[in-house]
Amino acid sequence: EVREVGGGIRYNVDLPHMDLKDATYVCLDIPEPYYSSVREIRETHCDRLDNFPIEMTVAGSSGVGAIRATQAWTDVKAKLIELCEQTPRIQTEFAGVVRFPGTDTFVLSLRDPMPFQAFHEALQAAVEFEPSPFPFFPHCSLRMSGPLSEHDINELFRLRLEGEWIVDTLSLYQMRGGRVVRVWEHPLASPPT
Repeated sequence: EVREVGGGIRYNVDLPHMDLKDATYVCLDIPEPYYSSVREIRETHCDRLDNFPIEMTVAGSSGVGAIRATQAWTDVKAKLIELCEQTPRIQTEFAGVVRFPGTDTFVLSLRDPMPFQAFHEALQAAVEFEPSPFPFFPHCSLRMSGPLSEHDINELFRLRLEGEWIVDTLSLYQMRGGRVVRVWEHPLASPPT
């Protein structure tokens, strides 16, 4: 079953036999109004990310790669549920914009990355992942490719999204039918840290 929810496509979020052979990424969703703010920034500065969800990838791009496909989905699901139920919601806020060295990739960093580092490490203890050549750096992507003028670069570095918000949902995403879609989600425990 496919349904449209909250600005994006979601598959049935309780698939009994998810296929982990499709690269599966573990993410923490970014709520409104920050979701819409990041979407607007992407629409202005990057045509490559229009198909990507507004989230922080905590496993799949940096630190570790996608979930290792040799594991049974039922085992992975049970471990993720247990981790979510042991992890308080995270109160956080964005810091400044960072440009990854030698690239045209710009991201929003987080004021305190430690809760996300701890979550990333807990994920690795619970589930097996493919390797990644990049160190873990919690962030939300704003722009990934294409030519930039000096004006564009300065405008990106001046961006600020002020205010605290709460991370309360872990989601799994896969590429399906040419789109990145949420294929599973589970709430984090409460109250926030």
